[in-house]
Amino acid sequence: MISHSEIPDEITSLCKRCAEAFSETSDVDAMIEFTRGELPKLQKEKQLFADMLLGAIERAPFPDLRHATMFDNELLLCLDPVHRFSLRAFLWAPGHYTAVHDHGSWGVIGPVTGKLEAINYRREDDGSDEGRAVLVEKSIITIEPGETVYTLPLDDGIHEVGNPTDETILSLSLYGKPIPRGYIYGFDVAEERAYRIISPTTKKKLLIAQALPGLDAAAGEKALKKMAEHPVEIFRERSHAEIGKPSRAGR
Repeated sequence: MISHSEIPDEITSLCKRCAEAFSETSDVDAMIEFTRGELPKLQKEKQLFADMLLGAIERAPFPDLRHATMFDNELLLCLDPVHRFSLRAFLWAPGHYTAVHDHGSWGVIGPVTGKLEAINYRREDDGSDEGRAVLVEKSIITIEPGETVYTLPLDDGIHEVGNPTDETILSLSLYGKPIPRGYIYGFDVAEERAYRIISPTTKKKLLIAQALPGLDAAAGEKALKKMAEHPVEIFRERSHAEIGKPSRAGR
C-alpha cells in the first residue's frame, strides 16, 4: 500500500482541493467547472511527471504499477477515500485510440505532453435493444497541455480518445463518483453494435466462478451465486487491431 508521503505534493494538493470542493456540492456542472480550473495546473508540471515515470521504471512505490485498472495504459494517481473522485494518468502510443465507449461518471481530461484528440458521439437509438447502438459523430476536439475537455456519464458522454501524433504522450483524467454498474459500454459504430467492457479483475473473477463447478460443485454454486450479485457478461474480445487503431488523421 502506498503511503500518503510517497505521493508528490502537487498531486495530493490537487486531490485535497477537489475533496474540499466536492464535499460542498453534488452539482455535476459545478464539479466539472472546478476541475477544469484546477487540472491544468497539474498538466503543466512536466518535471514532476518525468520524475514519476522514471521512478516507475526504477520500481519506486509510486505510482504502483501493480494496482488494478480498467486499461493497460492507465496509472492510478489518487483515489478519494470516500470515492467521490479519482485521478488517473494515461500513456498513449503514437496513433493509439480507445474504442468508442461511454463512462460510468463525469470526467475531465487533458494532456501533459503532445496533443490529445476527443471524438464525441450522439446516440440516436433509445437503447432498448440490448447489444445495438446507433451512433453519429458529433464533434472532434484536439487539445494541448493546459487545455481540457470533459465527458458525462452514460449516453451523454460517448466518445473516443486518442493520440493523433507520432510521439508517445501522457494525459491526466479526473473522474467523478462512478455509477455502480460494473462495466462500461464499448461501441462498434459501423456495425451499430454495443458490448460491455469489464475490468481485468472482474473478468478473472467471472472466469474463476465459471471454472469452479468443474472442480467442486458446491464451491462452484457458491461462486456463481456470488457473482450473480454483479450481473456482467464477458463479450467477444476486441482484437488488437480494433483497440489500437491508427490516428484518425491516417484513416
